[in-house]
Formats: sequence, C-alpha cells, structure tokens
Amino acid sequence: MATTVDVLNANNEKVDSLELPEAIFDAPAKSCLLHEVVRMQRANRRRGTANTKGRSEVRGGGKKPWRQKGTGRARHGTIRSPLWRHGGTIFGPHPRNYGYEVPKAVRRQALCGALTVKAHSGAVRLLESLSLEKPSTKTMQSLLKGMGIQGKTLLVLPERDELVEKSARNLPGVRVLTVRGLNVYDILKADALIFTPEGVRTLQEVLAA
Repeated sequence: MATTVDVLNANNEKVDSLELPEAIFDAPAKSCLLHEVVRMQRANRRRGTANTKGRSEVRGGGKKPWRQKGTGRARHGTIRSPLWRHGGTIFGPHPRNYGYEVPKAVRRQALCGALTVKAHSGAVRLLESLSLEKPSTKTMQSLLKGMGIQGKTLLVLPERDELVEKSARNLPGVRVLTVRGLNVYDILKADALIFTPEGVRTLQEVLAA
C-alpha cells in the first residue's frame, strides 16, 4: 500500500500531497540485508592505520644480553624479544584495508528497505523546496524547528547545494546528502528524513537506472 505524505512549505503549511513510490518506500525490509550493508559501510569507513612493530622492527637487541650459562638467569638472545619490556609485539595489528563490497542488487534492496522502515514510521517529510539566498545557520535552524523536527536529521537533495550544506553543517545532528550519496547507515541513524518532491523523482530515476 502506497504511503501518502503532505508537502509542506517553509512556513510548515500544507501545499500539496505526494504518493511515495511503492517500489522504494513500500519494499520488503529484511533485517539481514540491512545488517550486511551497514556492516560493509562501517568496514569501508575504517582507516586501518593501527600498526605495531615485531621483534625484527624494534631498535637494538643486536648483542646477547648475557652469556648463555652460568649467570643463574634465564637464557636470552636479544632484549627485543616479545618477552621483554620494549620488545616486539606478537601478532600485533598492521595497516590494512578492512573494506569489502556486497552486490549492487543487495545494496539497492537494503536501501529501499531502510527507506520503507522510515516511511512507515512517519519519519519521511516532504518540503516544497529547499533553497536559500545565502548561507544561514539561523534560517536552517528556524526551518527545522518550524517543521517540528528534532533529533538527528537527514536532508536529501537532488544535487549538491553549497548554500544548504553551509547552512546545515554547524547544526548538531543535521546531515546533508545528495540522492546519489544516500546510504543505509545514514538513513537508519536519522530520526527524520527530509526530501523535496524533486528529490523523490530523482531518487526514482537513480534506482531505476
């Protein structure tokens, strides 16, 4: 069953209504796919720069610390053994790439599933237009407050708009993405998703390609 959402203007007044595409906002939401795609996204965002030195990489240790027998102490060949303080690390992490990919069809299905979850919970809001004459954090804050939106908010634009991005970047919990940058992780994190009718049409075109 299609979900119908009111289209609001900047004064939070209803100016129209729009039926959200069933293929996108009324798709099966499979938790296993959502989990797999979010896991992939988080892995791809890992920097993987942790590094430790093994016994062959730490400095010093070229000389045997004491003779093999007769001192009453344990036998050691180097002070850079992992058994020693400041010695090498056993099986420590090294720089690596944690990223991996899941099939495009799975990502698309998970994206539609995440949007469906938000649409059915009433988190998807439609704004007649989202354009500003100049960057203004105060104007953006007033707009969101007028719509009664609180918490983490995701503004989804048909294409990049530098004025909107600059106006929202200093607001805590507010994130701006284009339709092509829309992803499962950010959708599930958001308490509210704000689209424009043009953005919904663009999303339809992108997912149909």
